[in-house]
Order: sequence, then structure tokens, then C-alpha cells
Amino acid sequence: MNSPARKILKKRTQELGNISNQSDLHRFRKDLLKKLEMKTVIKENHERAIEEMQYNFTTSFNSKCSNLFASVGADMLTVYDDNHFGDHVALVCQFKNTENLEAKTKGGPLYCLSWVDAKRSEHEQGDALIAVAGEDMVVSIVSVSESAVVQILRGGHAKAPITGLATNKNLSDIVVSLSEEEQKICMWSLKENRVIAEIINVGIGCKTMTLLEDGSLVCGFKTGSIGKRFTNFISLVSSVVANNDITTTTATTYPKKMSSVDASKDSKCYATVNFGFGQASAKSKSIGIDCIQSFEEDIEEGEDNKKKKQKKTATDNNNNNNTKKKKEDSIINAPKRRQILVAKSASSEVSVVDFSDGFDQAKIETTFRVEDAKSNAPAPTSKTNGKRTVSFGLSHDGAFLACGNGTRDGIVYVYDLNAKKNGNDGLSDDAAQPSSPLLAAKLLPHERHSGTMLDVIRSCAIAKDCRHVLGTTDANDGTNRAGIVFRYEIIPEQPKEYEPKSEGGEKEEAIEAVVEDKEN
Repeated sequence: MNSPARKILKKRTQELGNISNQSDLHRFRKDLLKKLEMKTVIKENHERAIEEMQYNFTTSFNSKCSNLFASVGADMLTVYDDNHFGDHVALVCQFKNTENLEAKTKGGPLYCLSWVDAKRSEHEQGDALIAVAGEDMVVSIVSVSESAVVQILRGGHAKAPITGLATNKNLSDIVVSLSEEEQKICMWSLKENRVIAEIINVGIGCKTMTLLEDGSLVCGFKTGSIGKRFTNFISLVSSVVANNDITTTTATTYPKKMSSVDASKDSKCYATVNFGFGQASAKSKSIGIDCIQSFEEDIEEGEDNKKKKQKKTATDNNNNNNTKKKKEDSIINAPKRRQILVAKSASSEVSVVDFSDGFDQAKIETTFRVEDAKSNAPAPTSKTNGKRTVSFGLSHDGAFLACGNGTRDGIVYVYDLNAKKNGNDGLSDDAAQPSSPLLAAKLLPHERHSGTMLDVIRSCAIAKDCRHVLGTTDANDGTNRAGIVFRYEIIPEQPKEYEPKSEGGEKEEAIEAVVEDKEN
């Protein structure tokens, strides 16, 4: 780490020193997002739209890898360092998906990526792993440290490109791949290097998916506001649920025979998830789901809520026996669990579904339309597009969402998903049913780039500390603006000697000059 990075790290540590609870940290990050401005423009070495972009939020033993973000576009995977070079972006590695006769891969365009937990890596300095896939119908696992492919998963897809990948930080052995055209989903074991389960005939237009901690999948389709949660997919390989850390076992934990489900014949393998989007007309296809992401994690509960729960329990159980009291005390002290699904439709509606109490009691937390979005906005159709559609960025704690509104205004909208209708930070249990989340930030194009940036925001990502937001555009009118990443940052204040002089100051200097000439 260089000296500018050390100074920045020291300053940021001091800033966080005064934050004592989750609510204060949430407000601090929200204030940071309001200060962001578009500063850095990165042009990648290709002329295609960037298909997908993600920060590394895996729980790898090397925690420093959260500073990395990666993008795929054309046949390129590009990995960047977002933190260790001061406020500058550094290129870490690039992978070009070319034909490899030795590995028997055809190469070609890449359409999707997903970070993979690198617990099993034996690299002495630690590592970060990324799964990428696309036209050649194989899943390649790329090592950032080695800047090379370290594993290839093949044989699951044979008829159409892979258009989606999903992983879960608590299922370190599992990668799930999706082929929209083939209507097929494959679950891979990295340890055994094979498909352990598959779903065929998933349905027409399956565009996006997310993998939950229990191993089930939630998929979104390009028509209709109903998603599918494949519940029995993981029951075929239940050992994944029983043992989250597959790397600790030495024996084979999966059935030797691959399990297969035909979704068109077995309706029990899935259940529907209603995201509450507006119903589309028979002719409209804009209601389709573009992107789904999930967040599942223990979060800190406010001290006020803990005290209220303790007081209520003490009042209700004055006459109860000690066994019941101990059980309820354990419930009080148990961490609060937040489990949500976030989905965005092609008409720029966003829905948050809370399933913290199980899917049987899942409820729509909020549904809102992105500011200035048009209900009939056309999906991106430029020649630079690949197989994916517009996606959003979700912060590592599920608190903030960044996306465009489907129009060519070049603006990134950041919403606070924790905000309740009473205006608090959403971390309190006392809030009533929430309304639309608060708009935390509206990130505008820089005036120097506004003439070349007015395109549909294609994908977004939010850094772990909320000090950077990334955005890519669709480049509808040609290739000259494709393959560009815009980074929104906090621009430091200039020293006084570099500040532009006010109009009044210039007048005073002119008067002093005239007086000096007369004296001479």
C-alpha cells in the first residue's frame, strides 16, 4: 500500500471512530452518497456495451478483496482495484476469452459474471475468484492472483449461450448457470467439477436469477410480474443445505447421479413470488423483470428496540417459570435477521419483498417507480448490446440501491431501501408499513461529459463503504461510447490558493493596480 492510500485509510478510520451503532453508520453512508460527483471515466479495450459489473462482496479469508470490482463486455473480463491507489482506479488483470485448443474452449463474447468465494485457494497472498460465461457455453473460473483460468465447468449447456450466473457467499462450493434460450439452469459443484442438479424447460424469457442461502433459486422472466422460486431444486441435493462449507468435508457429499427436474411437468418444484408490479397489457412486454438480487444477513438491532422488547417480555412473563424466561431471553438476544428480495422491472419499477419470517409469510415491503421513469420506455436495443438487459447495484448490506430510470438522461438514482414512511432510517421495528424509499442521491453527469453521456444507464454498483458508485451506459447510437465505466466519487476540497477568485476580489485587485500605477 502506498503513502497516499495510507493517509486516506488513516483519515477514514478516524471518521468511523465516532460511529457507535448501525443507525449512525447508515446515516454516515447516506451523507457520503449525497456528496458523490462524477469524476473518473474508464474506457475499456473493446467496443461493446458492458454486460455486467459487480463489487466483490464474498466472505473470503482475504477481506481486502472487497476493494475489487469486475466487468464483462465483448470477450473481455476486466478487474479493477478501487481502493489501494489512493482515490485512483488501478487495473488488476484482464482475461480475454479466446479459443483455447488445449482446454477445448471456443471463446467468444462473455455475458455474465459472479464472484466466487476463494476459501479453497492455496495462494500464499490470498486470492479472488470470478466465474464468467457466455457464448462458448462453459463456465470459466478466473483467478485474479494468477490472472488465468484455474477451472473450467463444461457439459451442462450444449444448445445455447449461458446468459446468467449466480453464487451465494454462504454456499462456497456452488455456482448456478442459466441459459435463457435453452431454458435450462445448472447447479455446479466446484469441488467435484460437475453438474449436480439441473432444471430443464424453465420457461420462456428467464432473464435473471438469484441464489438464496437455503440453496433455492428465485428467477425473473421478461413478461409478467410473477417470479418463480424453485423450492425443490436444492432438495435433490440436500447436503448443500446441511453443510454450507463443503470444503470441510473429505467424502463426496452429493449423489453420484445428477438430479434433473422438468419444470414444465413438475409444478411442485417451484412456487410463485408476486413482486407487486403493475399488470401489463396484453400487447406490452415492459413489465418483465430485468434484475433480481437478494440480501440475507444478521443485522444489529437498535438499543431502543432491545429495551422495549425486554420491558415487554418482563411485563408479560412475571408469573412464568424460569425455563420459558430463558427461552424468551435467548430470542431477545438473538441477532435480527433481514432477508429480502429486490427486483426491478423493465419499466423501472422496483419491488422489495421481505421473507425474513419465511416465504409462507413473505410480504411486499415496498414498490416504487424510479424518478422520472416512463412506463413504456423501450428496452435497450442497440447493436452493442449482448444478451443481458438493464441491472441495478445493491450495497453489501442491502440498504442502498443504484440504477437508472430507463430514459436517456444519464442519471444514476440511489435509493435508501431502509427508509420508512415516517422518515426514520428504517432500522426500527416500530415503523408502520413503508412507502416509497427516500431518494438518497441523484448522481448527475459531469458538465464536461453531459454531451456524450446522455444514454440509458445499463448497470450500476455501489462500493462497500459507499464512497464510490459505478455506472455504465448503453450507447444506443453507436460504438464510440460503448465499454465505458463512470465512477462517482467525493471530490476533495481544493486548497485556498487554487480556489477561483470571486468577482469582487478581481475588482479589488484591479483597483489596487490602478492606485499603484498612479503612485509610480
